[in-house]
Amino acid sequence: MLFWRLVLLGMLFLSLSFGQLRENDAQQRFSRSVVNMDDMLNLEDDLVTNVEKLAEALSRKAKTIKWGVFKMMKRRQEYKSSRKLFANPIDTFSLIRHMQSDWLMWLKYLEMPVGQEELAVLNSRMPLLPKYFDFIDAAEGIRKMQATYQMFSADIANGLLDGVQYNSSLKPIDCLAIGLHLMNNSRWYAAEQWISVSIEAYDQKSSQTEMELLRGPKMADLCRILGQVQMKQRNHEGALQAYQVALKLSPHDPEIYEEYRILEKRDLTLSDIEPMAQDEDNSHERLVLPPCCSGRCAVPRNLSSLYCVYNHVTSPFLQLAPIKTEILSVDPFVLLLHDMISQKESTLIRNSSKEHMLPSATTDPDSSDTETQVDTYRTSKSVWYSSDFNDTTKKITERLGDATGLDTNFTEFYQVINYGLGGFFETHLDMLLSEKNRFNGTRDRIATTLFYLNEVRQGGGTYFPRINLTVFPQPGSALFWYNLDTNGNDHMGSLHTGCPVIVGSKWVMSKWINDMGQEFTRPCIDSSSSSKEVLSAERLII
Repeated sequence: MLFWRLVLLGMLFLSLSFGQLRENDAQQRFSRSVVNMDDMLNLEDDLVTNVEKLAEALSRKAKTIKWGVFKMMKRRQEYKSSRKLFANPIDTFSLIRHMQSDWLMWLKYLEMPVGQEELAVLNSRMPLLPKYFDFIDAAEGIRKMQATYQMFSADIANGLLDGVQYNSSLKPIDCLAIGLHLMNNSRWYAAEQWISVSIEAYDQKSSQTEMELLRGPKMADLCRILGQVQMKQRNHEGALQAYQVALKLSPHDPEIYEEYRILEKRDLTLSDIEPMAQDEDNSHERLVLPPCCSGRCAVPRNLSSLYCVYNHVTSPFLQLAPIKTEILSVDPFVLLLHDMISQKESTLIRNSSKEHMLPSATTDPDSSDTETQVDTYRTSKSVWYSSDFNDTTKKITERLGDATGLDTNFTEFYQVINYGLGGFFETHLDMLLSEKNRFNGTRDRIATTLFYLNEVRQGGGTYFPRINLTVFPQPGSALFWYNLDTNGNDHMGSLHTGCPVIVGSKWVMSKWINDMGQEFTRPCIDSSSSSKEVLSAERLII
């Protein structure tokens, strides 16, 4: 029976991984992980080198043309200075031949394409560039990071991120792109902030990119867009002022003039009862993007009296090598296990995962649809490994069993995850089954272990909203909690959020432990039960 359970478990995760691959063959999803950032920089080096070669080819042609013009101007002056020009048959023949032949060659030379090889290389690299959905991911990462940590747009643009100043800033064209993205999603208030920041930074020519200097946007365009956003918020006075500035800067632009006239007429006839354009409903986001990811919220009094212990009770081996354990919460039961993964093991896992990571995807176990979909509520990339994938995963699995007292023969695959720009995981529960399907013999996730594989410079905490507990990544440690109570029902206190990464890269490895197979390590218990019946980590508090 155990054999067939393991076979079915393997088939489930193989199908998930292959489904994930099919879904994302053409979707690199650059912003969802930092693992491709080096590749993207190398790609830009390649592109810049080719553009440089193209510039050299164009320069050589321009130099040849200038040399030709110089020689022809010199000859022309010589012809003009010679009074006996047409009496000399040599000069006459030379002029006729030059006009008949040389100019035909010049026409062919000027029409000859330049840098075709370099352009072909550039065209061949275009499929490797980020796509529009990569920009959407990146813009949403900035937006959700801003909403979660309640940062001002101007602060983000100037490199001030949640109270920490960095030597980085966004260009006006970057701010405009975010603003336009927010407009497309009817987030008018936030869009106005970003458009205003773009206008404020516009006059700083030194901070503009080469594309801005070549193509704009012009200040008149920015003011026009600001006016459009303000009209959506029914700020007619502000909209008129913005359009007046736009007209002053570009008085002959027919589109700006026509929009301004329409706005003037509308302002004169506008009814006080005309509804204002509403921002997109944010009630869902207030649930999934909690305000305590910074760790500054007050925790319940009962959490402040918890303590650290050396766990030597969940495995005989721990009598020789106890594990440093922080009891972060009793209900829900949350532990922070220290020194669970060595730096060498973490590096090995990260390096072996980089080339195989795909955009994180999910499937609904309660649905008959087996197809996986790229997550919109989790911006990351991931890869799956079995417990016996290599010696490292075998040792970590054995170590996890010692630390928790649970039977790690009944677990899901490891999932190695890397979070990129603003990478986050919305507020969620880890258990898979609904209450109606809970006790039909299908396994579910009784517990979660989250291994932290690196240090995150800022942000990226794991937040439990029911108890205002925020745990920040500590390299080598593992966060453990129960998803089901001692009766096998959902424990809503295990609701948690993967907070957005502000600066840095977040590498974690998840391990879900199944309820089926834990009948002897964590049986159903009540207040009258003896601690001798419990072999799991709850023995630390019973």
